[in-house]
Amino acid sequence: MIKKIIKFIAITAVVLTLILGITFFYFFKQLEKLGRGTLSLEESTITIPFYYATSGHMLIDVYINDSKQPQPFILDSGANNMIFKHHSEQLDLETNGKAIGIGATGRVFLSTIKKVDSIRVEKAIFKDLNFKETAFNFNCLDDIYGLIGYGTMKHLNWQIDFEKQNITVSKKLNNLQIAKNAIEIPLKINSHTAHAYAFLQFSKGKKAKRVNIDLGNSGTLSIQEKDIEKDSLHLKKQRIFGRSSEGIGGLSKEKDKESYVLADTLLFHNTAFEIHKVPVDVSPTGLNLLGLGFFKKYKTTISWSEKKLILEPYDSVQNFIWKTNGLGMRFNREEQKLTVKSVTENSSADKVAIPVDAEIISINGKTMTTEKEYCEYRNTKSTSDTLKIKIKHNNSVKEMTIVKAPVFQ
Repeated sequence: MIKKIIKFIAITAVVLTLILGITFFYFFKQLEKLGRGTLSLEESTITIPFYYATSGHMLIDVYINDSKQPQPFILDSGANNMIFKHHSEQLDLETNGKAIGIGATGRVFLSTIKKVDSIRVEKAIFKDLNFKETAFNFNCLDDIYGLIGYGTMKHLNWQIDFEKQNITVSKKLNNLQIAKNAIEIPLKINSHTAHAYAFLQFSKGKKAKRVNIDLGNSGTLSIQEKDIEKDSLHLKKQRIFGRSSEGIGGLSKEKDKESYVLADTLLFHNTAFEIHKVPVDVSPTGLNLLGLGFFKKYKTTISWSEKKLILEPYDSVQNFIWKTNGLGMRFNREEQKLTVKSVTENSSADKVAIPVDAEIISINGKTMTTEKEYCEYRNTKSTSDTLKIKIKHNNSVKEMTIVKAPVFQ
């Protein structure tokens, strides 16, 4: 009897191993599809204007399948090509398999792959592409069609001028104008997915940490908690109450587990380049990402072919400390109300004791009881550092004033 049980367990283990192996191989081959495509570029360089979504994402106009009307896509060097489901259904795209994705917050999600015959960005034409079809639940971004990710970006060199809000692309890096004193950082490219990543350290002599080059992340730098706390001493830290991080995979997994820490120094591995006093978004489960908050300080060139990140500073000294009132908001579509998503420790919102999950009724006298009202506010919001917030919590309504201040004094 014991021999039969052992035999059954052994056979079961072999079968499960085979199933896992076949499943892994299938999804690995599906991911390869997302990097396919051919490029047509008749001119040595072309210029692409970009603009910003209310979320802070970079948007470029894309013509899909010879359409006459361009559609906004997020430019995202840290993700696959994606098309959002509510638009994919309108385009009636052909299904071409399944794929697994990991969002910036660490959440895993399953996607359908959709074939796209062609896209055009200005005078650059890409043919025979595949996009992940992904459900999308960001507030106020329903008009955005998807992401142009590294599967497409890898075919060109991308030079982004954040001051002029335009991008120059070229097949050859030497066609782009780069200052002699530009900072060159070596990149590694994942041979299977085309992820571009660099390595940095928080102190000399410590192991370098891998960080993805992620134009789709609006923050400066996001790091897993274990990768910074053991390498840095006496970190200044501001906890985040609630859930702050939000990406394609959804909100961050765990409540009250994120924080901002102030890194004294960031050293880029195998270079003499270092920067100081950089706030870092820290969580237990998120991905390591270098985002827009960092790149906006530089005219930025990303080259997959030459494996280089090239930075030209706009200012002699880069200041990465931003201002915040400490209040994160999100419109809850299920409950049809605007709520407090997060509060940053020691911020103005924390000092007046705004509770997480409270309903926000109005901001500066403007009601926020529908998503449309919230989106209208985001599209026209004042640049004032002072906000008057009316909230409802435990059947009590209060009005409070919060003021922006540096996240670290």
